[in-house]
Amino acid sequence: MPWIAPDWQSREPNFEPGSLFWRTREFNASPVLYRTVVNLPAKSLRFAAVRIQTRRYAYLFVTRFDRFSDLDPFGKLIARAEAPKEKPDAGVELLADLTPHLLDKKSVVLALSAPSSGFRMEGVLVFGDGSTQILGSEPKLWRAQKFPPLTVLEFEPCMRPDFDDSNWFPVKVVNGATTMPKSQLTAELKAFVESSQKERLKCQTDEARWRLNLLRSKGITIVDDEAFGWGGAGRLPEWIHQIADKLLESLTKGENAENVFLATEALSLFVWASDELTNLANHIKLWRALRQPERAQSCEGQVKNLQPMLQKAEVLLKRLPLLKTGELTEVLAILQMLRQRLLALRHPDMDKALVINDLNWGLENKFGWFDTTALLDNDISRWGLRITTPANVFASPLSPAALVTVKGTEFTLAGWETLKPLRVYRKPADPTPVCVWVVLNGKVQSLRPQPDGTVYDRTQHGRMSENWMLLVCDLSRGGDLPVQLVFLQMPTKVVFQRSEKGTTAVTVTFDKPGARLFVLKPLKEWRGLLRMAQVMTRTPLNEPEVAQYIQQCRLWSRALLCYPVTFSEAFVRDPENPHALIVANAYNYWEFQDEWRTEPLKLAPLPPLASYGLLKGYPGLSILSEAKVLGSWGVWGDHIAVVGNDVIVYRVPIHPFKRFGGFTAFCFGPTDIGVPGNLTELDLIKRTGANSFRPQHNRTDDAAMQLVRWCVERGLQHVFNVDEKWIEDVVEHYRKLAQLCKDLPPDAVAYDLLNEPETREPRAYNALLRRITKAIREVDKTHLIYAEVIAPWGPGAQPYPEAAFANLEPTGDPLTVYSFHDYEYRLMPRYPNERVDIRTLLERWLPAFKFSIDHRAPIHLGEFGGFEQTEEDIYGNRCAHHDCSLTTSASLTDLVGTFTTTATEASSASGETAALKRASSKKPTAAILVGKG
Repeated sequence: MPWIAPDWQSREPNFEPGSLFWRTREFNASPVLYRTVVNLPAKSLRFAAVRIQTRRYAYLFVTRFDRFSDLDPFGKLIARAEAPKEKPDAGVELLADLTPHLLDKKSVVLALSAPSSGFRMEGVLVFGDGSTQILGSEPKLWRAQKFPPLTVLEFEPCMRPDFDDSNWFPVKVVNGATTMPKSQLTAELKAFVESSQKERLKCQTDEARWRLNLLRSKGITIVDDEAFGWGGAGRLPEWIHQIADKLLESLTKGENAENVFLATEALSLFVWASDELTNLANHIKLWRALRQPERAQSCEGQVKNLQPMLQKAEVLLKRLPLLKTGELTEVLAILQMLRQRLLALRHPDMDKALVINDLNWGLENKFGWFDTTALLDNDISRWGLRITTPANVFASPLSPAALVTVKGTEFTLAGWETLKPLRVYRKPADPTPVCVWVVLNGKVQSLRPQPDGTVYDRTQHGRMSENWMLLVCDLSRGGDLPVQLVFLQMPTKVVFQRSEKGTTAVTVTFDKPGARLFVLKPLKEWRGLLRMAQVMTRTPLNEPEVAQYIQQCRLWSRALLCYPVTFSEAFVRDPENPHALIVANAYNYWEFQDEWRTEPLKLAPLPPLASYGLLKGYPGLSILSEAKVLGSWGVWGDHIAVVGNDVIVYRVPIHPFKRFGGFTAFCFGPTDIGVPGNLTELDLIKRTGANSFRPQHNRTDDAAMQLVRWCVERGLQHVFNVDEKWIEDVVEHYRKLAQLCKDLPPDAVAYDLLNEPETREPRAYNALLRRITKAIREVDKTHLIYAEVIAPWGPGAQPYPEAAFANLEPTGDPLTVYSFHDYEYRLMPRYPNERVDIRTLLERWLPAFKFSIDHRAPIHLGEFGGFEQTEEDIYGNRCAHHDCSLTTSASLTDLVGTFTTTATEASSASGETAALKRASSKKPTAAILVGKG
């Protein structure tokens, strides 16, 4: 193949030098891109590869077909080669395995970023029937174009096969062809592909193991680099667990790793699609509840059309790992098509979308459900107790109870003697159970342990009349609130294991293995503690005295037979209030029949944070369904639910300003504000879908205002942010900025008062916030203010962010947003993992939500990111200084995506908060955000 180069025909494009950050007009080199389209015949491809020879560098791109958003790039970088730094002009050779990028495709763009001096390429496509096709630098197949300095080539539409490159320049031969026998070329490239495939297979094996372990241990499925999960692994069908175990076993044995990777992808897609079809079916009920009959009817039709695809995939998947490669390819094709059709039901305009949220997700609702057991307190280990007999436990975030499946015939709840006494009014202290309430012959009786520890024996006491019992501690001796057990199968015996410290364990025995029971604390608070202690431990019980407690136990003895596991949420705008939403939650249940034939009771609960909002008198928050107060969630307010239904509707107020998500630039230097390099920075930020930019600097001069104007021109909010340790008077600093910005549009600027304050104790800091706010509002009554909590290393901020919010006082300004930073997610080989996931983050952020509800104030995740130090000099990057592209490995999310920044950190969406969902099988390079509200 010949060496080819652009034929500029005396019309070579010339561009002004590029600027980036403070480096003005320093980037002179313009990237040259060579483009061809590979059209593939309708037959199977065995392998494809190319060898490229050029000078200095080569970056090879192909079409990206997995775009799910207009924000995603059109192409992706698949191979690169660079001359050594000590010989920057040396020749380079690039070998690229094209096989995974051409399989099952009709047309694919190959785009090469290389010097204008040209390149030589020789390659081969080998098909399943043994035929071959040479792919190389034939002049008639290639076109060339030059781009301005610092162009991000992945985002150029020329990466699409249907792009018209007729206006590009032809190429010409600048050096004669060298000929290698086809057999030799094929043999050499085949050897390279085999080596490449081994390395790729190793990476795929590692990724498959990570994904399967997440699915098996946490119920999290990874699809297209995004993590989906809710409640834990116990939510998934048992056959999913069994297949995941078989696939992990195959990986351990080294069996057919390529098929295991395909099977992992198929299994992950199935779990996602199954959830989304459940979500779609839920939207039928949601739209009806929200008086949107046309949308409900459309969802009904879509479920009818799509359900057979999922059913067919399930039939095939249940044969794993016995499926052959062709069958795996078939099930993958079904599920990928199903995913595309489900995603097509979304729409950027919420008023047009058939589906608004993922299953178990609530956009724009800070009062909604969290994937955590902290709110309803159903994590037995949090109580200080442990199950010491083999069992599977699933604690739905939607219920106060944990569901336990006993593997043997015994269930033991231990650790009582290690509990710390809470309030001791009678000595000696004893926080352990002293008696059990059991319903015998239709009457609630309090049973105390016999000398051998037996509390209940079916042969002695007879069959239980109802499906529950209550383990009662003495509140006056430091005991906690009682623990209820709700059974699906009748127990034969209950024994207290006793020591000098009291009851150390409670063991329940069943006739057969596999019994199931619920464990919960039905009472979330004490009222009249000593009175409760007296009447609840009395033997015999006086039923009228404990009627309210029996009522709660009987409520849960029925309600847990309809155990809520997942939910969907949709909303419409409140027609009577532009700053409110009408929200509906629809629930999915596991429905059980116990041996007593207890009548189940279906409840559609109000989320605890919404109950808390009502408790705090949050303006505009109200329930629209006919709901009842059924009990208490303790500190979170009343337990409110619609009885006998699976949907609840309520009104949610929202803050009356735009939501923002964007990036922070560390700009506390003297030369990086209001300079041409900012324009490149702003364009890159805008391309991610962000709408906010937070350049940190301490300036109020013309350069600062020039940057403001550039942001306004691009529709980006400009956020001022200072390090006040270097400012003579930060109050006067912001007074001046307010005078300069007071007449700008409301979304144009905001004031993030102090970056990560850590020099003052909380009282002094809160006083300073009020002074700065007062100075701004004397001049500017329009623009948002961001007030940050004290940084994690500052006084009174630990544990963070709980203590930081506890020590933050609202200023009383209605346009102030309260902000915190979180960098717990960083420097991890993979996310999510066994230590952290979305659940740990949401639980960590609960204090921020509580603060927002307590003070009726918006909250803001002001900085958030995962990253690692680059091995390159980011300002001496040869990719920017040579005539190649400024690349980004962007994989953009719904709002602000992973972005390979240089001096740019990521900032969150303001409004209520931002929540992490994105998954990464590599070390993270930047912030990953999806707005929860």
